[in-house]
Amino acid sequence: MSAAEVTIERTRFGWMHAVVAVLFGLLFAFYFYEALAQTLELSGYIQTQNEVLRKAGGTELVFPWQVIGPLLALPFITYGLAFLLARRRPILAFAGIFVMALAVLSAGALTLESIAFQLTRIS
Repeated sequence: MSAAEVTIERTRFGWMHAVVAVLFGLLFAFYFYEALAQTLELSGYIQTQNEVLRKAGGTELVFPWQVIGPLLALPFITYGLAFLLARRRPILAFAGIFVMALAVLSAGALTLESIAFQLTRIS
């Protein structure tokens, strides 16, 4: 079998693909919910620290929107890219691409969360 004879079998989007897409969609939605909870937690933390800093005469902390914005958008971006890459693949490749996208999302979310909390640290 030569390299010219190897073809990638494309499959149509069936009900099994839809079930896998919905299940992974729920996992990606959980990451969005977690990012939203982290945003609210960080907002409360900054508000509390700013009250203390105001009384002490220090400079106030600023909310790190430049990090929180991408953190909130990351689940939608990774799910969309995974779906576009996997839509015409066989079911195992379809699920594998979503697993890899979930790993990328986990690493990216952890990185952005740690950056956000480091930006709000009082030194």
